[in-house]
Amino acid sequence: MLIVDPVHRERWNLPGGHVEAGEVPSAAARREVREELGLDLETGDLLVTAWLTRAEGSHVFYVFDGPELTPEQQGAIRLQESEIREIRFCLPEDIAPDMVPPFALAIWRRALTAREQQQAAYLELAL
Repeated sequence: MLIVDPVHRERWNLPGGHVEAGEVPSAAARREVREELGLDLETGDLLVTAWLTRAEGSHVFYVFDGPELTPEQQGAIRLQESEIREIRFCLPEDIAPDMVPPFALAIWRRALTAREQQQAAYLELAL
């Protein structure tokens, strides 16, 4: 799993961002990876749709599968320095809970299970 340290956020997360007007979520995922990492990768299957309710409002998150990066692709990563400070390759169990948003690990673990089972998942989370 590849996670990023966003410049404008306090915690690490997956590459990603907002869906723009007229854009579908899979295209947004591909665009965000291209912008943030400099890689043009095919968006894989939808793994998780997560509805998150917080005091400040509700948000929907989509997690798509991505390819395992080759050494050449890893070497071709070019960070969008205005957005991303650093990247790491890791597994959810290697991530300290205070390093990521409080909802992230539950979503990521479910995404990995969905990938193994080849069955998309839907989550509703409240913080």
